Amino acid sequence: MFDVTTDTFAVLNGTTSNTEFNGTDTTWKDANTAGCTYWVCNVIVVIIGVVGNSMVLLLMGDVKFVSFSYPVYLRFLAVSDSVVLIMLCVRETTRRFQSTYLIGTNLQVCALSKFVKDTVTLLSPWLVVGLTVDRFFCVVFPMKRGRICTRTKATIACSCLTILSVLTMFPLLGGAKILVESEVCFVKDTFVVYFTFIRLILTASLPCLLILVFNIVIGIHIQRSVTFRKRFTSTSSGSRENKQDRSLRPLMLISILAFVTLLPLSIVESCALILLATNSDIKVLKIIAELWSPFNILNLVNFGQNFYILMSSSANYRDIMKRKLRCIKIRKQHERTRVARISMNVQAPAYCTRNTTV
Repeated sequence: MFDVTTDTFAVLNGTTSNTEFNGTDTTWKDANTAGCTYWVCNVIVVIIGVVGNSMVLLLMGDVKFVSFSYPVYLRFLAVSDSVVLIMLCVRETTRRFQSTYLIGTNLQVCALSKFVKDTVTLLSPWLVVGLTVDRFFCVVFPMKRGRICTRTKATIACSCLTILSVLTMFPLLGGAKILVESEVCFVKDTFVVYFTFIRLILTASLPCLLILVFNIVIGIHIQRSVTFRKRFTSTSSGSRENKQDRSLRPLMLISILAFVTLLPLSIVESCALILLATNSDIKVLKIIAELWSPFNILNLVNFGQNFYILMSSSANYRDIMKRKLRCIKIRKQHERTRVARISMNVQAPAYCTRNTTV
């Protein structure tokens, strides 16, 4: 059972059992524990995503990015997305193997785990919005880029988004409850409407809308710039500007694919809530429930795709990553040689040393 639907059952029924929707509750439970295939896919996506996010931290730590603002958003995203993936994997694993005794019996652990999971789930899409807005200013207002798109302001923006996410989810620390019969962690009935609004509007619908609008404006502005350069600039100048346009593509892909992966699950959950609120036929809910597992896997992809988008869409990022991995390998060899006290003097190449200047 995913949180929004199960909590909505509570608010519609006024209790967690003994109502006409009790059979629907079982339907959603069966849909979410569809079997070994769903759990294996979940674990694979989480492992690949966490590895990719770790690589983003390594990649964005390169000295070449020291003067840019977007690496700040990508590093915040890497940490936030990794926490989302790990916590969702733990949740699905405990449900799959019916080992919810810790979270499902301890109210403090239940409240804390729910608070952390929902906070980072809310934070991640808004960090993508922040990255999209940052690129919007760079493209639409290039003359103000040096003043607006700075690392300091990007850090402040990410920190403010983190604080707002924490404050938004803070009521959940005192708004959790445990269903003793099933050992499942829910929110209290009084918080269901509040939590549902956050999940469907603030976590999915509104970020998706903002990402879509800003990317449309960015795309239109880039196309107009390309048309203008073809008419009034030389070939060499146009080629140089086209390189700048290509450098934006990976970052635009990150925000666009975030929109693509977030939207389907949001639509499914919204439809489920509408059907529940209107007391619709259980068979219709069952059909929607069958879509939840694949859409949830697609939603998980959003939290682990950034590194692979960067690698597949930019040769520059691939070259930097190869150099970083080569340097790590050389440093390890040098460290083993030094510890073993071998007389051979192995030194890392000059490009492997960390510079403090651009």
